[in-house]
Amino acid sequence: MPEGKRIDFLVKDLQDKNWIVREDAAELLAEVGDPEAVEPLINTLNDKDWHVKEAAALSLAVFSDPRAVKPLIKLMGDEKASVRYAAALGLASIADKQSLYVLEDAVKDDNPVVRKVAKMGIGAIKKKE
Repeated sequence: MPEGKRIDFLVKDLQDKNWIVREDAAELLAEVGDPEAVEPLINTLNDKDWHVKEAAALSLAVFSDPRAVKPLIKLMGDEKASVRYAAALGLASIADKQSLYVLEDAVKDDNPVVRKVAKMGIGAIKKKE
């Protein structure tokens, strides 16, 4: 199957009624590695299901695309720690100065894994300066 067709199929699956299909599509888009997946993954950060948001954020971490910074910053306010972790990982991978303030706040997160990734992100940003 040509790359474009595979991406189109997976992007369409991001809109499926079943959250498991949407989650799988988000994960597979990272594996395929086509940068055309970044915008659809960013849009998926608004999904109603936390599993899907988490998968999309983790996939965006693989791409390290600066277009995802602001949507990932917004996701840092999610109630689910696993979603905040995935967003922090994405921000750490991009290491954009815009996210420094939210990562500094996340160092005080209730979840130790979120705190750890936030510190990693801060280190990555400072290393880039």
